[in-house]
Amino acid sequence: MHAEHDIQVFLALFAVMAPLGAIPLFLALTPPDPAVRRKTALKAGLITFIILVTSFFVGDLILKAFEIEMDAFRLAGGLIIASIGWKMVFGSGETAAGSDNRNPALIPLSIPWLAGPGAMAVVIALGESDPTEFFLEDIAIIFTLTVISVILLLFANPIERLLRQQGIDVITRVFGLLLLAIAVGSILTSLANFFPGLTE
Repeated sequence: MHAEHDIQVFLALFAVMAPLGAIPLFLALTPPDPAVRRKTALKAGLITFIILVTSFFVGDLILKAFEIEMDAFRLAGGLIIASIGWKMVFGSGETAAGSDNRNPALIPLSIPWLAGPGAMAVVIALGESDPTEFFLEDIAIIFTLTVISVILLLFANPIERLLRQQGIDVITRVFGLLLLAIAVGSILTSLANFFPGLTE
């Protein structure tokens, strides 16, 4: 075991995955049906794990194959997050979730939230820089954080009962504003990398 390395990787991935912040998003985008929410949480966890493990092993090759810059990927994720945040701030939960019964497990819970550009960048860097002896520990950390994310989403129902609809509406709008701020920051960072002269 490499305790110092594992703690650093865990904290870095936890910060960029932000599973706590996914709870209001999860509540806003899913109907108040425990069975549906449980299925969505499990599916989001599975998709997140698959995306991060795939990124760990072949993420850099995929981006290079399609000639996609990481900043372009981050910019696209920022635009998606901004769209969701806008709906959360100015629309109802139903509006944010959409009226066509789409499952939000893939978009936006897995991408771009739990397995967004930030998380992908971290695991791609780990896959490129860590020696092979660290790989099992890195995968175990990704798995652990995925399980933690799913558990937090599964607790969304008691959280909703505790806060009631008015509280959920307030939190949804607050987190929608935070989503917009995160998206703007991500977009500005990407643009600054593309056009260094903007920050001079």
